[in-house]
Amino acid sequence: MSLIKFRISWSEDDSTFRDIEILSGQSYFDLHLIIKKELQMPVDMEASFFVSDDLWKKGRQISSIVEKNLRDAIALSMKKTPIGALIAEPHQKFLYECEHVKAWIFYLDLITLLPEPIKTDVFPRCIKSEGISPSQIGVIPTEKDSVMEVEERYDLNKDEEGFGDEGEEDATAAEEGEESEESSQEDFAQEDF
Repeated sequence: MSLIKFRISWSEDDSTFRDIEILSGQSYFDLHLIIKKELQMPVDMEASFFVSDDLWKKGRQISSIVEKNLRDAIALSMKKTPIGALIAEPHQKFLYECEHVKAWIFYLDLITLLPEPIKTDVFPRCIKSEGISPSQIGVIPTEKDSVMEVEERYDLNKDEEGFGDEGEEDATAAEEGEESEESSQEDFAQEDF
């Protein structure tokens, strides 16, 4: 059994991706479960993989709904189809379509195909994670949301600079006190003894 590394990237934002390692003998259902887990998708969400070409055109479908692989069926079963069975080229591509209200689509690129991995490792596994999952947008604050939160917390808006007048009187008095000390030291230095 060989080790396959896929990059799963969101079709609407390529900065959101996960790198997943899986064994060629594991099923598309195993891949489906790790994708849902790592992208924090609903647990009961159904989806389909599609064998794809370099232009992301849909080919053969592998569905989470289909239970058996039947001859001449429209779709194969995720549970019954091993990953390695549909890999025809070294840079094989797949589409992953979520059956969800938002209809998320992800691109799967085969990054590497390696010989037998170390037996102690557990697969499938996510080895790299970048970006916010589309299911978490609006739930997890982004950098822009954090800036807005700070503005609201400190009541900053366009009309104000964000700094109050507090402490200005004390600072002015302290500056005047420093100036008077400097002048008295100069006077002392100029006196003849």
